[in-house]
Amino acid sequence: METQEILDNHYAVHKNTSLLDILLEFEKSMDEMGIYTYKNWLEGEVVAGPEVGRYWVDITLMYPREQMPDPAGGQRLMGYDCKVYYKKDYYMAPRRVKTPGDFKPGTKKPQADEVPVWLVTIKMPKRLLDNFDLETDAEVEAKVKAEDEGITDETTVTSDE
Repeated sequence: METQEILDNHYAVHKNTSLLDILLEFEKSMDEMGIYTYKNWLEGEVVAGPEVGRYWVDITLMYPREQMPDPAGGQRLMGYDCKVYYKKDYYMAPRRVKTPGDFKPGTKKPQADEVPVWLVTIKMPKRLLDNFDLETDAEVEAKVKAEDEGITDETTVTSDE
């Protein structure tokens, strides 16, 4: 997982209140299912999503490799008809500069180190979320584009008569 992809996802979520609302609904549903009582499930960081489809909402959470979420929590999610996928991965993080050898040769930029992580992708049925009027990705993208162009839901009609 690239660091830039993670940053782009965070920016998109914070720019669009609909996506933020979906994340809050997703988190509320996981809390009501009791997932956070399992070891390390609370430690996850959203790195991809929410991706809203016709019937599913997908979110990918990242955990440090040594803090893998308890698989029993994933089993509990599957009991609610969710789909859970685990994947070992890494991301590149800048090294803390302590010596001149910590810089990339010929630059003043720190070297990057691989940080091992777990990626857990959860596909949750829309019906489990309280907010049933969730929009598809295409609808959300259209709204973001309209907001970027200054187009709002409220239109004003003027005439020069």
